[in-house]
Amino acid sequence: MTAEHYHALRGWFEAHPLARRCVVTLDRWLPLIPFVCYPVLLCLLNVQLFRLFSGKAGGAPDFMMEIARSVFVPGLTFWGGTLLRDKLNCPRPYEQPGFEPLVHKETHGHSFPSRHALSAAVLSMVWMRFYPMVGWVMVGITALICLMRVLTGVHYPRDVLCGAALGFALGYAGMWLL
Repeated sequence: MTAEHYHALRGWFEAHPLARRCVVTLDRWLPLIPFVCYPVLLCLLNVQLFRLFSGKAGGAPDFMMEIARSVFVPGLTFWGGTLLRDKLNCPRPYEQPGFEPLVHKETHGHSFPSRHALSAAVLSMVWMRFYPMVGWVMVGITALICLMRVLTGVHYPRDVLCGAALGFALGYAGMWLL
């Protein structure tokens, strides 16, 4: 997205203040959903594990591995994404001359891949493993997070698309193929 493209988009948002407020609010609060719901999932999984142990079922050790995978896959994905961002240190859209984002940011660089998109996508895959319906809702939330990050001008489309694709791929591989 060039500064000219974003300038036209920003002009539309300036002419429609309600739409601007909605986008800025969604950009601020949507990322909290996956991150608040993740500990809820871990609690649900631990309740299931407790039931398996109390019922003397033989599947408890296998389920412990599932819980461990649910912790390590997102953690390693987030860590790896952070290292990649630091190594690449790509500029953000608002670092271009004449580019003013809807959301004022002081951060410079570290744009690619989007850590919001990466994290939401990998957490979607963790939910998908245990509660597919919730996982699909989280996929939708991930898509909205990606859209809001671009509309507010803090990421390029490639940043969020690559972040989400990487998160989905690593989440799928980690939760189903390991």
